[in-house]
Amino acid sequence: MAQPEPLVFDVKDYRGRRVIFTKKKLKEKRADHPELDLVQFLRAVKDAVIAPEEVWPDYFDPNKHCYYGKYETNMYAKVVVYVRAGVGEPCRVVSAYSIDYIKEKKYKTLKRIV
Repeated sequence: MAQPEPLVFDVKDYRGRRVIFTKKKLKEKRADHPELDLVQFLRAVKDAVIAPEEVWPDYFDPNKHCYYGKYETNMYAKVVVYVRAGVGEPCRVVSAYSIDYIKEKKYKTLKRIV
C-alpha cells in the first residue's frame, strides 16, 4: 500500500468539503511565493480555506476557486483550490500567495460565490 502524501494541512472548507495542501505543492510554490515560508502566512492560508472572507471562481479555470482571507491590514492570503475532485477525493490547494486586492473583482463576468 502506498504511503500517504505528507500534508501541510487537511481541513474542511466553508462548504464542509475536505481540502488538502501537500508539502510537495508547498515546496513547488515557495520559489515564486517566499511568504509561504512564514508560519503566520501558512496559518492565514489555512484560515482562508476554513472561513474565507470572499470566494470567487477562477477567471481562467472553472475547476478552481479563489479563497481570500485577511492576512495583514491591507493584504489578503489568496488560496487557489482545485474544487472538481472526484468522488472520495479531496479538493487541493494549487497555489497560495499574498495580494493587496481581490483580483477577480476586475472581471465583470465573474460573480462572487461567498
